[in-house]
Amino acid sequence: MNLQNTTTGLAWDERNDVEIRRVASAGEIDHKAAEPVEYVVSGRPGGPLDVVALYAPRVSKTLIVSFHGSLVRSKFTLPRFEWRRTLGNLDAGVLMIADTTLELGEKVQLGWYIGTTEQDLAEEIATVVKQVAADGGYEHIVLAGSSGGGYAAMAISRRIPGSVAVSFSPQTRVGDYTRWVHQAFVNAAFPSYATIDEVETDFAGRVNLRRLYAEPEIPNYVRYVQNSNDLGHIEEHYAPFAQVRSIDPETGGIDPTGRFRFVLEAMSKGHEPPARHRFLRNIQEAHREFLGVELSAVADGGK
Repeated sequence: MNLQNTTTGLAWDERNDVEIRRVASAGEIDHKAAEPVEYVVSGRPGGPLDVVALYAPRVSKTLIVSFHGSLVRSKFTLPRFEWRRTLGNLDAGVLMIADTTLELGEKVQLGWYIGTTEQDLAEEIATVVKQVAADGGYEHIVLAGSSGGGYAAMAISRRIPGSVAVSFSPQTRVGDYTRWVHQAFVNAAFPSYATIDEVETDFAGRVNLRRLYAEPEIPNYVRYVQNSNDLGHIEEHYAPFAQVRSIDPETGGIDPTGRFRFVLEAMSKGHEPPARHRFLRNIQEAHREFLGVELSAVADGGK
């Protein structure tokens, strides 16, 4: 929970053990802070959601942006920042984004960083990421996540030309995921709509990555890593998406544009996040392939 730090007088996130700073825009973020800081960037006027991020700056050419997946609300306290310790192993600035869509209701387990009827949260996050990269002197932007976080990485990367998304077993259409999960999301974020199919009628590119990536030419790069032991996501999300990009889902590979690579890897049985070493290795391989330079590890593990 968020508590006041009585020794310093600063707003403090006790769970994540960081200072909280509320700012009007991403232009106010401190790129020389000695310790990670949690920022609450005000959302657009009239929008109910802020952009909440934990930022660990580093003198580097690369900024890695991470997104979390589904949360069991009885287990996790908001905001949630995922892959913090893991990403500290790379020579890069790290910006971890929490999905504030979950703040709309306790029944919302997964929000895909979509936002609401009135507020395109993915677009606002993309604006923040671009500002952080520009002000921090980062030349390369890599967005990464698993499952719902993988969905967000692909959705937001599509809005940042030249960026790279590394997505692990993501959903590719909200309406093809577990019904009660997407219905809870619709009830909280799009209350004037009865179903996710009705939402997709008006907001196709926000709730369906296959529609968002339907055009052959794309401005970003994607490494889509699918767990070959996650049969449900292969059938309902990976295979339909691969076909959109003119790729045989059984073999994977690079699409005709050279900007989208499909990778099948055998991981744990079922729908689980990748092991840390797989997460890091795939980010490094995508960085090398699409950006043309190595992303090295750091000896101190980011501490």
